[in-house]
Amino acid sequence: MELPFEKTETRFWQQKLYTPVVKEETQEYKLPDTLPDAGRVISAWGQAVLRGKEWRGDHISLSGGVMVWILYAPEDGSEPRRVESWLPFSMRVEHHHDGEDGVIRTECMLCSVDARNVSARKLMLRCSVGLMVQTLVPRAAELYHPKEMPEDIQLLDRTYPMVLTRETGERTFLVEELLPMDRQIPRKLIYYRLTPRVTEQKVLGSRAVFRGVGELHLLGLDEQQKLVSLDLQVPLAQYLELQEDWGEGSEVSNLLCVTSLEVEPEENGIRVKCGLVSQYILNVPGVIRCLEDAYSPQRELELVRQEVVLPAWLDEQVQLFELQERLTGDEVPVDAIFFPELPMVTKQPGGAEIRVGGSFQLLSEAPDGLLLGRQLKTARTVSQRTECDTIPCTWLRGGTGLRRDGGSWTAEQELEMRIDSIAARPIAMVSSMKAGECRVPDPERPSVIVRSGCPGETLWDIAKYCGSTVSAIQRLNKLESEPEEGRLLLIPVV
Repeated sequence: MELPFEKTETRFWQQKLYTPVVKEETQEYKLPDTLPDAGRVISAWGQAVLRGKEWRGDHISLSGGVMVWILYAPEDGSEPRRVESWLPFSMRVEHHHDGEDGVIRTECMLCSVDARNVSARKLMLRCSVGLMVQTLVPRAAELYHPKEMPEDIQLLDRTYPMVLTRETGERTFLVEELLPMDRQIPRKLIYYRLTPRVTEQKVLGSRAVFRGVGELHLLGLDEQQKLVSLDLQVPLAQYLELQEDWGEGSEVSNLLCVTSLEVEPEENGIRVKCGLVSQYILNVPGVIRCLEDAYSPQRELELVRQEVVLPAWLDEQVQLFELQERLTGDEVPVDAIFFPELPMVTKQPGGAEIRVGGSFQLLSEAPDGLLLGRQLKTARTVSQRTECDTIPCTWLRGGTGLRRDGGSWTAEQELEMRIDSIAARPIAMVSSMKAGECRVPDPERPSVIVRSGCPGETLWDIAKYCGSTVSAIQRLNKLESEPEEGRLLLIPVV
């Protein structure tokens, strides 16, 4: 006799790819005829911009560019000049589509930028752009559970608390702000860079809202032609319409990328126009319930089992990394920024090693007034204990500073990173069941068996082996939980 089961479907998004991609771009830049010949390059800066991403059957295509600013000292000894350029980039990641309606999330960052002289009229620009590429595809897990069962059939239900990614999407938006200044406004900009950071995000019904800041760093010249280095904050606040109300406990996770950036000094402050794309996933807690085993003391059962694998979010940690490099020489630093590298994760037994690093881009003034630019590389490796398949890492914020200690300077960088742990959770379940006819009880069978439990044996195992039920053993032995190992038990035979 086939016993009735009902089938339900649990839909979720499964991570298919998570990989770092680094691309180096070069460009030969010819100075405009209106500018003097280049004597030496002082320094270079940049801003990475993401323009497009597409999944094309057998690969992912990513495109964008780097806004580059170069400061050079002319051969004729006149004041330093600033030029700017645009370095486009395109990346291809081999990744088969399988016809799935997948999505791409990416974190785009500029890892390094520099320039050098080719001749008096030409400069060679070089940039390294890093993207952490993540793809997710929709999946559906079929779960089975018995409906009305005969009284003699014993069922072992199991519940699995689990956090699954239930929704993903993105939204582009434009932010325009006039940032008022309570000090002298730079009249001419040398370079600027904006790093978006999410500081608060939550789910309210069928909306996900987030707040954050665009950390704007700029270097410019005031009316007296003196260098001015500023750090400002552009307020960010947006909401996302979700596909449904996912209920209490749902959490949204956002990745923000810059898609365009304009910064201009005005009489009353600094005007910023910034395009951003919000790439979000929604993680929803829930309980997966399934039938793990069944038996009957009175008849034979034929069970059909199957396994379903669900990608569960196990853990989320926020870790702060502090990087420092001491400056040598007698020059005085006037500006510092940090170009982070993509975090490198190496799986190891019982955990992983995460390498974080990057380079400080420094602009200093020598005692004779000469401007000098230099890069200082730094790195740090930490161990992370976790049992998981993948460890997505996302930069949350960073702050660059200069500290003077006696007669020397130290460049400092704080990097705050979110470290997630994702693991495949295999769940074994009974998907269908056939029951034979009830047997006639053997009149010579014992009514009670005395035995002790074996190591690792549960009440379910004992009841199934001895032809009893868990509830009957608990009543007769006055048990509320599993008995201690080696205890003698009275087993009523049903």
